[in-house]
Amino acid sequence: MARASQAKRNVVLMYGEPDRFPPLLDAEPAVPDAGIVVKAKVWRWKEDSGWHFATVPKAQSEQIRSKAAGAKRGWGSVPVRIRIGETEWETSLFPQGKTGTYLFALKASVRKAEGIEEGRVVTATVVLRK
Repeated sequence: MARASQAKRNVVLMYGEPDRFPPLLDAEPAVPDAGIVVKAKVWRWKEDSGWHFATVPKAQSEQIRSKAAGAKRGWGSVPVRIRIGETEWETSLFPQGKTGTYLFALKASVRKAEGIEEGRVVTATVVLRK
């Protein structure tokens, strides 16, 4: 019993009244990543192919590369969330070898929802995922 009394006394000496610890503060809310805004021209893989892509300009590709150091996956791909207009989806950016840029695919559902055709310049917001 004497030890418990001594422990309580030590707490009082260190912090004042033992039942009056300062409240823990709530953690600051995480600020969502605003993303990197990209303007890119939509192009088709091959004339008879349905695959459409957009190439991220070099300056934004460098920003992505510096932010994505720990998030890269197979073939150097970077998991991202992309928003064009009102449409948002999860995909990956793929590095383009010697050019130092990335590209992303535009699914048919995205192209249809946003009225995107080959040759159009789109504005996309790219947010890195883990």
